[in-house]
Amino acid sequence: MMGPVLPAAWLLAFLAASDCDDAQPRLQAAAQAIESMDVHGAESILEPIESLSYRCPNVMIAIGRVAFAKGDYRRASTYSELAAINAPENPEALLLRAEVLSAAGENPPARDLLERAARIDPTNAAVHFQLGKLYDSAKLTARAISEFERAIELRPQDPQAYDYLALNLERMGEIARAEAAYVHGLDVNKGQRFDRLLDYNYGRLLFKLNRLDQSKLHLDRAMELAPQMRAVHYDHAKLNLRLGKLENARLDAETALALPDPNGFILDLQLYNLLSTICIRLGAAEAAQKYIDLARATPIPMRSRERD
Repeated sequence: MMGPVLPAAWLLAFLAASDCDDAQPRLQAAAQAIESMDVHGAESILEPIESLSYRCPNVMIAIGRVAFAKGDYRRASTYSELAAINAPENPEALLLRAEVLSAAGENPPARDLLERAARIDPTNAAVHFQLGKLYDSAKLTARAISEFERAIELRPQDPQAYDYLALNLERMGEIARAEAAYVHGLDVNKGQRFDRLLDYNYGRLLFKLNRLDQSKLHLDRAMELAPQMRAVHYDHAKLNLRLGKLENARLDAETALALPDPNGFILDLQLYNLLSTICIRLGAAEAAQKYIDLARATPIPMRSRERD
């Protein structure tokens, strides 16, 4: 006698669970490869199980995560959307989809997904960190601080979370707490989440506090870690100007002017003004006049200054 017919939903769930069980060893190996920054290795590990992706959301998430890490945003968008649709209560699916949307400049829907993910899994450090970044970009500083503090509580070896926390504490005028966050961040600044801007941001704070010798230590280090970043050379130039090292200041500022700055963090106008001041101090009247004229001819764009 034939047994009862299995409900279709139960059968599909059973197949999905079975497929995910079969994929689990490769998913774990791919996760380890991603942690080691071996994106191509992770891709090779996942390739044999890609056919399971439409039945196993975890495979969708893994493939989307690898595509996102490679900069293949079209593929990442496809798989992240499929994962979020098929696993709407999976915080990793929501996290990936939110990161892809944020990278495309779609911050409000990304924030909605991350807030939902944080409600589903309040212990997910990555969710709190990414949510903090979106609050930071929206200038919701108190909320950003809360999220970065939670991320650090859950993942205390994350230098990037300390860096963002410090920047937001600075914005709130909580300088002592900001400095403590920078120091803690530098203590753990290694490994996969190494933050090449920590020394730069701390050096800028020390410069504002007129602790110039300490500022120099960190801005010198920033020059080594981020030599292609215009802002690093700009602030190093301001430091050298304050220290009276005028030739060095001019070299820093001219190097900054030659570097691209697609985010508009440091404007050409700022550099023209700085260079005119340096050249006046050097007694280079002709060069000073050139930068004064350039400053006068340069319009001030409408923009907000954001962290790179």
